[in-house]
Amino acid sequence: MNPYIFKRKDEPIAIINLTEDGSIVNYKLNSKNEELAPLHTEGSTNWLKEWWKRRAVPIEQGHIKTMLEKKGLLSPEDFLVKNLGLSLTDYYWISPVDSDLKWKDVNLFVNEFHDDINIAGETQRDSHIVPHYTPNSSLQGTLGKCWTIRNGKRGMIKGNRDYFSAESFNEVFATKMHELQQFDNYTPYKLIEIHGKEYQYGCFSELFTSESLELISAYDVVVSKKQPQNINSYEHFIKVCGMYGLDESVLRPFLEYQIMTDFIISGRDRHLANISVLRDANTLEFVKPAPIYDSGKSLFVNDSVPANNKDMLKIATESFQNTELKLLGLVKDRSLVDVDKLPSAEFIRELYELDSNISENRIEEIMRGYEMKIDLFSRWQKGEDLKKIVVNFKSKPSNKNMKDIFVE
Repeated sequence: MNPYIFKRKDEPIAIINLTEDGSIVNYKLNSKNEELAPLHTEGSTNWLKEWWKRRAVPIEQGHIKTMLEKKGLLSPEDFLVKNLGLSLTDYYWISPVDSDLKWKDVNLFVNEFHDDINIAGETQRDSHIVPHYTPNSSLQGTLGKCWTIRNGKRGMIKGNRDYFSAESFNEVFATKMHELQQFDNYTPYKLIEIHGKEYQYGCFSELFTSESLELISAYDVVVSKKQPQNINSYEHFIKVCGMYGLDESVLRPFLEYQIMTDFIISGRDRHLANISVLRDANTLEFVKPAPIYDSGKSLFVNDSVPANNKDMLKIATESFQNTELKLLGLVKDRSLVDVDKLPSAEFIRELYELDSNISENRIEEIMRGYEMKIDLFSRWQKGEDLKKIVVNFKSKPSNKNMKDIFVE
């Protein structure tokens, strides 16, 4: 077994023993610093083992399995250990017990880092001046992605799950939607050309965490306090955030806006790791909801577009509720989204036509589906019962090249 010190910056939280493949065998908490530990399942006696396993990059992500084999690494946890468990979303890491490493030596918010799984096919920075460590060993999700330093700015490059650039286009579409709504708490995405992949475009977003603000997922918030049987996970999340300093009057409108805009673009992947809050590094109090991010799995990506409203209203989601309609049922203020300030369906065409692999018929179908969702949302916003609405729509074609505007 290999002993390490699990730390938050330079504060020791536990002594952990690791196997050769990077799994935690056992650990002993430092009782003086238990309050500095990551949020975790209340009452769990194995929480650090569970947390560590979840921190490792999923084997299903992009080409991680191939990369691990090339590097001779035994598992995602082994990859995590080789990079000291470092991340660009918080300040937790591990240090060998006999090491004199300090947080200032490994802090990836300020130090250079490797992006050796860069998916954009861009030239890597000189390896002889870059430390071994990379934050990509703790990057979550199954979509191919990587942290990088691009034009001097730390951020994330995201790819797509198939041969098309649709998920990256959808991130840019969501960016435009929030911009038109004059909503100020979202992550802007910019298209970038990708080389050496099946698809033509990915997208880039700048880091929104920092040395003073860390990311806490809704999942970690929800499990950190026992949920009463008479309250759903949505209300429990809001209540627990209040315990940590985030006022309901700030959080609830944010969540309701997010639910409604996700409905409009058919965003079905708002699981509890795609909803987060930002926490103050020093006080440990929650400051505000994290900017809306990860909207790529929307606009019917990898799915057929429902032919009618009845089928449209059956779209399942991964979130606080399992359908879009049930999620809308959580909303109290329906006025938070201005239908007159949504992107037009033509904007979908302008983006999607950048990818020569996407057919005109597919673009037309997505436009039609989006127009259906706008109509459904507008009627719901006015108080109508969506289950009683049956209307069909057709989109109006247009041709514009937006490459110069949306591609870096």
